[in-house]
Amino acid sequence: MIPRVVPAGLVVALYLLALAPVRAAEAPHDWLLRIGQAARRLNYEGTFVYQHGAQLETMRIAHRVANGVTEERLVSLTGTPREVIRTEREVRCYLPDSNSIVVEHRRANGQGFPAILPERLRDLEENYVLELGRGARVTGRPVQGLVIRPRDDFRYGYQLWADRETGLLLKADVINDKGKILEQFMFTQIAIGGDIPASAIAPQTKDAGMVWYRDAVSQPSAAPAWRATKLPPGFKLRSSVMRKMPMRDDAVQQLVYSDGLATVSVFIEPLNESGPPPTGDGPTRMGALYALGRPVDSHHVTVVGEVPAKTVAMIGASVVAEPVQ
Repeated sequence: MIPRVVPAGLVVALYLLALAPVRAAEAPHDWLLRIGQAARRLNYEGTFVYQHGAQLETMRIAHRVANGVTEERLVSLTGTPREVIRTEREVRCYLPDSNSIVVEHRRANGQGFPAILPERLRDLEENYVLELGRGARVTGRPVQGLVIRPRDDFRYGYQLWADRETGLLLKADVINDKGKILEQFMFTQIAIGGDIPASAIAPQTKDAGMVWYRDAVSQPSAAPAWRATKLPPGFKLRSSVMRKMPMRDDAVQQLVYSDGLATVSVFIEPLNESGPPPTGDGPTRMGALYALGRPVDSHHVTVVGEVPAKTVAMIGASVVAEPVQ
């Protein structure tokens, strides 16, 4: 599992690199390869801390790969109780305090990946510089550092530390242009390899009497009804889907823009004039995550991404409805 502190674009790049043959890790790309292979092939159990802004969470994870299928279970050890079960098809979040279970479908990992591999890797180098960092230790294990430096201030930098023996990612930082750490995840205990039974991934939260909220399977939108007319350098529209979100009545259009690593999502939904905005207006921040909401043409537009505020502001200010042909 690669926690949220690692952006979705990097998860895609690591997955693609994992399809390549194994070789000795000597360069930054080789280490990205090893990290991707480890995430796709290794069983592991451990405890990690995740810091975003002023919040610090501790979670337990069991990650299992069986017959090429990846699944994992996460349990919060601090803060609000929750349990998350991730498979390749869906994510289920058990929330005992609210007596609810939220289910979201995941888009197929393999769809279109071989065709976009060269483009994604090229985009990565156009917008970032990859460098080997210093060696260190995490949970008592020797790790290799990897630095991903942005070429401008429209995106953050990243520092990764991978286990030298297995390539598993053990620590990651998100860093702004002043060198400040905005988010961090780090394992404090880890056991890599060995058998993990299916029972270790099964939910332990009793679901009797809990309310289930399910989203509808996302449908690709061939012709987006909305678009961002001004994008930071390197960002491109990667997907447009219509989603039925949990606990929402109306379908939501989601536009995903990416530079090959950082990802910004734009959600557009009808504005309910009798109630408050779905996610509030104005900018909000939590760690490296920025969100901006504003009304546009009887709709509410929300822009969310682990990018600097100026990137969210530029995209959010330029979202318009396409004229009906």
